[in-house]
Amino acid sequence: MPETKPDSIRIDPPSWDEDLARLSTASPGQLTPWARLKVAYGYDALRLGLYDGERPRVLGQVLRRRLPLTGWNWLYCPYGPALEPGDASGMTAWLEALFAQPFLRRGAALTLEPRLIHDAACERALRSRGFLPGRQSIQPRGTLLLDLSPEPEELMAAMERRTRYNVRLAERRGVEVRLVNSRDGVDAFSELLDETTERQRFLAHQREYYRRVQRLFGPAGSDVMLAYYDGEPVAGVFLLYAGSNAFYVYGASSRRHAKHKGTQYLQWRAILRARERGCSLYDFWGAPVEPVEGHPLWGVYKFKKGFGGEHTVFCGPYERSLSPVGGWLWRHGLPLFRKARNLLLRGGTADVLD
Repeated sequence: MPETKPDSIRIDPPSWDEDLARLSTASPGQLTPWARLKVAYGYDALRLGLYDGERPRVLGQVLRRRLPLTGWNWLYCPYGPALEPGDASGMTAWLEALFAQPFLRRGAALTLEPRLIHDAACERALRSRGFLPGRQSIQPRGTLLLDLSPEPEELMAAMERRTRYNVRLAERRGVEVRLVNSRDGVDAFSELLDETTERQRFLAHQREYYRRVQRLFGPAGSDVMLAYYDGEPVAGVFLLYAGSNAFYVYGASSRRHAKHKGTQYLQWRAILRARERGCSLYDFWGAPVEPVEGHPLWGVYKFKKGFGGEHTVFCGPYERSLSPVGGWLWRHGLPLFRKARNLLLRGGTADVLD
């Protein structure tokens, strides 16, 4: 019998992004460009990987940020660690390696958000290491996932009737879609986003943030697309890619020329763009966990659902306090902060994606 080599732990391996692309749960928040983006906003990062020989098994990029006025750090793994569903032993081994890292010193709390769906084995592994379900999701827990393997004609046929009609209507009326992977394209997208956030009272970053995203991910890892009617931009999408997964991370639209359905046509062309790039899954990035009529994002959900995606709910955040004082401040301070922010911005304390 050949000798079985034990799994190995690697820190910041140079092949990180290529290795991540081999895992089905890869997401932008686990890529190196995302860590470089967050450096500009006060974070630093540790990339810790569990490997079976040369095969990546569990990869987790953990971000760290100092909590104001406390001297403690919050540690966070956005949509991570990435691993194949059901690999509870891999999760356990990765957690053991993580807790041995000096990077966790002065930590108040550690939040993990694995992109897993109802994975009882991995969730038991998290609980066995002292993690509890978190009170607040950072990344969207609910989303819609669209399988891109069918041919475009089949994808079109699987749409809801009204969405399919609107896509064809926009094409007949001359709505044009352009790929605008440039600073000017990002600025045009940001102008549409300013209008969207004012109309719908969403939170959004400053323009420089989106410029950084496009610059760091580049054309290999992102696409900015705009829909035009009569030469005027009317809708925009900002896609990020991780492995074979495409993510509709940011979207914007104008009410100008809305009757020509540029937003629906643009979304369809974004789906086709992702498919052309070899992606097998399109993540609409954000939907209510329980989509019911009357929810603040019911309209957004109906728009996304029209393209035929499957409503999906991930297991959500798991948190572990790393110190009695720091952990208490985190678990109780963050919910209060977010409720106050939501009340000021939207007139209610609930997060819109709950």
